[in-house]
Amino acid sequence: MFNKISVAPLFNYTDKYCRYFYSLFTNSIKLYTGMIHTSYFLMCFKKNSFIKNDLNNVSVAIQLAGNNVNDFKKCAKIINKLNFQEININLGCPSENANKGGFGVFLMLNVNKIISCFNSIQEVTDIPVTLKHRICFEKDLSYNFLLDFVGNIYFQTKCKLFIIHARNFYLNKSVKYNLNIPLVNYDFVYKLKKDLPYLNIVLNGGIKNIFEIDNHLKFVDGVMLGRGIYFNPLILFDIHDYMYNKCLFKKIAKNKRFLLKNKTLNKFCFLKQNLDIRIKYIFHNLFYYIKSEIKKNNKFNLNLILRHVVHIFKGSCLASIFRERLILSIKYFSKFKKFNDFENFIFFI
Repeated sequence: MFNKISVAPLFNYTDKYCRYFYSLFTNSIKLYTGMIHTSYFLMCFKKNSFIKNDLNNVSVAIQLAGNNVNDFKKCAKIINKLNFQEININLGCPSENANKGGFGVFLMLNVNKIISCFNSIQEVTDIPVTLKHRICFEKDLSYNFLLDFVGNIYFQTKCKLFIIHARNFYLNKSVKYNLNIPLVNYDFVYKLKKDLPYLNIVLNGGIKNIFEIDNHLKFVDGVMLGRGIYFNPLILFDIHDYMYNKCLFKKIAKNKRFLLKNKTLNKFCFLKQNLDIRIKYIFHNLFYYIKSEIKKNNKFNLNLILRHVVHIFKGSCLASIFRERLILSIKYFSKFKKFNDFENFIFFI
């Protein structure tokens, strides 16, 4: 099943606890694991601590990085049994390790190797395989580079879905620079979809709210948000309402006051009267999820889950108060026997 909206794989962020948290907001999105190098994946499998998908209500993809054809093939055979709905190859990581190892965005310089890795995966699995990459390199933005890159891969593989981070990449710049400084170039991605209409093109990069999502979906098949969701999780309510109630969205989009309020960050869900109910549902499930994790391991670190939750009210007057109460709840969590105890402690205002 193709999902129009997805959450980007964020290394060291979109772990299984983050994905569980997101799944409580909506089942209308696709979630991705953080980037996993093929050698690390195989090492974890040998230690019986491999990554698997525990969620059944949402679509989850695993993102792999590397440049070893045989390792990709071995990983794919294992992934067949782990309940993932997609295997994504990372061609966008700009880290020093990626540079030294010749993977991530640096693998974009070797199209033949990408094709070999892709086809090696498809030999051993029926799970859809996709690519996530940047538009081009250095200062000289070239649409022809993007068109040739995608076209060559498509005609020599079965890849039908390309996730495109609409920024170029500077080889001699830092990770921070490449994540933030190069300007997004949505027009290249729009044009690619127009020139190659038979491909599914998903746009990634700098998308912050539901109104931007709605605009992009006029030109491409799907959109992917990363930091925009991580640091403003309530947008997932907006996405749910957008996917399941387009008529409501159109009415709200006509309200200029609402548009102005949400120009920078979307702080409210469309169904405001249901906000308290939905927030309560999320924390009710989180509470018992944490209890179950503690039952499995009494030394379980609560920060592994709660670090993803602290941004839920970011941008509202509740944000700083909520963070303080959440930090205290970590300290006193063992004293909460029922959800009502936890709820009264967190939402005391």
